[in-house]
Amino acid sequence: MTRSEAVRRAAGPAEQQDQVRRARVQGSQVALLAFLTLGALAIVIPFAWMILTAFKTPAEAYTWPPVWLPAKWSLANFEQLFATIPFGKMFFNSFWTSVLVASLNIFSAAPAAYAFARLRFPGQGLWFGSHLLSLMIPWQVTIIPVFLLIRALGWYDSYTALIVPSIASGFTVFLLFQFFRSLPRSLEESVLIDGGSWFTALRHVALPAAKGAIAAAWLFSFLGNWQSFIWPLIVLQSSDKMLLPVGLLSLQNQYSVNIPVLMAGATLSTLPTVIAYLFVQRYLTDAAITSGMKG
Repeated sequence: MTRSEAVRRAAGPAEQQDQVRRARVQGSQVALLAFLTLGALAIVIPFAWMILTAFKTPAEAYTWPPVWLPAKWSLANFEQLFATIPFGKMFFNSFWTSVLVASLNIFSAAPAAYAFARLRFPGQGLWFGSHLLSLMIPWQVTIIPVFLLIRALGWYDSYTALIVPSIASGFTVFLLFQFFRSLPRSLEESVLIDGGSWFTALRHVALPAAKGAIAAAWLFSFLGNWQSFIWPLIVLQSSDKMLLPVGLLSLQNQYSVNIPVLMAGATLSTLPTVIAYLFVQRYLTDAAITSGMKG
């Protein structure tokens, strides 16, 4: 046996093992791709059905077997939507309150999260634990006491009752705390050595570095308030102050519901969420790219 043949025979099992390993990797990648495809279809199909149903007639919406495309594209459902409820007013109320609550949420949570991540003060563990505890308490438990407080303060049927209880969020504090804690301390020490305060370090170092985390927290807060239904239904009574999720409920009566009109309202109500995501997408992408860079 020549030396080259011995080398080939010795390398044969290793090559076979490499081939088996590559086949397993390729198989896992194909399985992951198939899983992600099914997940994407599970999200896209209902969304596409909602949009297409907004252009159908009631007869087509209830047809069995179901039809995907309307026989005749028409905007009659959207016209009926605006004629049935003050959709524009409700849309505007939901939009500005959601933007304001999300912005105030960041304004209140960022200093608290930065203090928990960088400062040492008496009772720090107790205060931070109380924030974490707020994440474990279902919001349904606090509805009655918060409503009694709102009524005692004379805020019932006002935007103040809708906005003030939603400003503070333990989840936002915890999310920003996790990011601030991962920042290199050398960035802030240079500011402190030059005579700057912790507020200066927060404003000029921590907040610019946390654009991605702030964008994610703002988006979560915006979506949560945009989709809020129970709390506006409880604290608001005037029709001119009503929000969009509550307004869409009025499209249903006791015995029936016009599905195409309801889908038209749902389609228009998704536009701000898409626009909000596109607005903060750049910051989320930048954060994902730079998440592994330190110092």
